Amino acid sequence: MKTQSFSSKVFKALFFSALAIFIVSCSKTTEKIGNGLLPEIDNINVFYTDSVQILCHSVTVDSMATKGMTSVLLGSMMDPVMGSTNANLFTQLHLSSTHQHFGSNPVIDSIVLQLAVNGYYGDTTTLQTVHVYELADSLVSTNLYYQVSEVADKGIDLANGFQFRPHPRTYGTVVGNDTLSQPVVRIPLANSFGEQLALADSSVYSTPDNFKRFCYGLKICCESVNQGGAICYLNPTSNTVTQLKIYYRETPDAETQMRYDFYITSDDTYFNQYQHDYSLGSADFIQQVLQEDASLGQQQLYLQSMGGVRSVISFPGIADWAESRLENGAHMIINEAKLILPASATLEDSTVLTPPTSLALLNINADGSTTIIPDYLEGTSYYGGSYSRAKKNVTFRISEYLQNLIQNPTSSQGLYLSITGAAFNAQRWIVAGPEADQENQLKCEITYTILRE
Repeated sequence: MKTQSFSSKVFKALFFSALAIFIVSCSKTTEKIGNGLLPEIDNINVFYTDSVQILCHSVTVDSMATKGMTSVLLGSMMDPVMGSTNANLFTQLHLSSTHQHFGSNPVIDSIVLQLAVNGYYGDTTTLQTVHVYELADSLVSTNLYYQVSEVADKGIDLANGFQFRPHPRTYGTVVGNDTLSQPVVRIPLANSFGEQLALADSSVYSTPDNFKRFCYGLKICCESVNQGGAICYLNPTSNTVTQLKIYYRETPDAETQMRYDFYITSDDTYFNQYQHDYSLGSADFIQQVLQEDASLGQQQLYLQSMGGVRSVISFPGIADWAESRLENGAHMIINEAKLILPASATLEDSTVLTPPTSLALLNINADGSTTIIPDYLEGTSYYGGSYSRAKKNVTFRISEYLQNLIQNPTSSQGLYLSITGAAFNAQRWIVAGPEADQENQLKCEITYTILRE
């Protein structure tokens, strides 16, 4: 941790070099806040510090909307630090065609729920035991659904505890007369459910809404695993792959097998439910997150997707710190502020629980609402947020945020740090806090200018 001053000669050279580049290229520099405010060069001093006070701690997420996402999650995972997580799916079914007739005396050969798999997170060697239930209550298109929402089901497991691996290798496989266009999980369901659908009154198949009033939909979930485990990424609206398929014959004597498909479309209501059991996590995690011991955040911060855990970062003394650097009517301009978030070395992520692709920051307003910080509007190349595999860290530029905070300390109650796309991915990460027992710690590197009148 240090604070240092640059000499006037060095600053002059840097200033005129930057000015020449600006004139030639007309491009925006990272020191945009001070542009147009520079008085006589001899009245400027530039300093650097990485020792401003930072307070951090991790908290659970209260609510997160999970309705109608383009990617949904399914599976169970046991995290050695953060405990158990289950991802469940609730969905309506959509007719592939109306006025379906299954025959005068239909016979169900099989009924299969086929789910398109786009990827996974975690240990795919662990078998997942899946359960499928028919819903006992309707899904309402105008309702909001969150990661904690619940809809009653009929309590009969149509999948009979079917097991699968989250990394299916069925790409290109022929199923009947079909060639699969991508990996899938195929879950055989009880023929009795197929019979229920096939023997329904013809009016049920007259419109998609009529069918949804007859069959409310499905709940798809997995048993909690004791160790390992993974979460699958599914494409719910891939109508050529994600389907409920009924294979049937129109009469017991018929030799020709028929097939009818149900889809999930963007017009249907579906959502993810996430269940976390943090009591199974590590002792330090439980003490910080469940017992709300904020002091432990100075050592480690926890981030978890699926409506799980985010962290709060604040700069409680930044205005006083800035004031202490000024005298005789001088002003401070933040040229650049870089928030650096290194991976924890004491709880390093394994090869299966890999770091997230990127993180996100949100300003916490005085009323508890959140907004993006102004630096975000400068674009990704300036703002940052992406994970660096080489440095094992994530860096954000928060120059404008800190400038605003210095000028108006009540403009922010801190920053929420979370994983980007936390509603529809399964990633987690552990960050070394500002007082972590390792060389690389969370810090904010600030280059600032003192303007003297």
